[in-house]
Amino acid sequence: MNYRQWKKRYKKLHGVNPPLELDKRKQRRLAKKAIKQISYMDLATAATRVAEAFTNIAATAMRALGGAFDTAGTVCRNVADNMQSIEIKGRVFSWQVREYGSSHYAVYEINALGGADELRAVTYSQKAAEKIAEILESDHLEHIRQTSPDRIQRRNDAADSLRAALVMAYESGVANYGRADN
Repeated sequence: MNYRQWKKRYKKLHGVNPPLELDKRKQRRLAKKAIKQISYMDLATAATRVAEAFTNIAATAMRALGGAFDTAGTVCRNVADNMQSIEIKGRVFSWQVREYGSSHYAVYEINALGGADELRAVTYSQKAAEKIAEILESDHLEHIRQTSPDRIQRRNDAADSLRAALVMAYESGVANYGRADN
């Protein structure tokens, strides 16, 4: 007896289709469908997990590399500053820490060209305000170093020639600063 005949006979005797427990063909078909669905779901889930893991590994590596570059940049900047300081006399901007209210400290940007002082940061700690002012100043100097290196060289040349002129004037006796034989 084939499957179709068996199913018809069961329905004729009992009035309903055979239950899943008795229908082996339906059980096999549902099992195949479940395996396909599970394998597809597992593949998608696994692919998602692999992509997330790869992204996390790449981000961690980039953060580590960025930290190493930050450290190397700081070391190089410190060495360069020790070799040649980049203080620029007569700067337009400078930063100052002042008390702000009763329990705060503020960092002001001072404009040497007569502009108004601008409030840049407010903190509870004087040390933090001083550090902020130091960072702002070093960033400004670094910006000048990057954008106009010729300006720094002109300032350094002018300072060197002024020092040389003062030394020559002092040695020739034209400038008698603090000499007792005046």
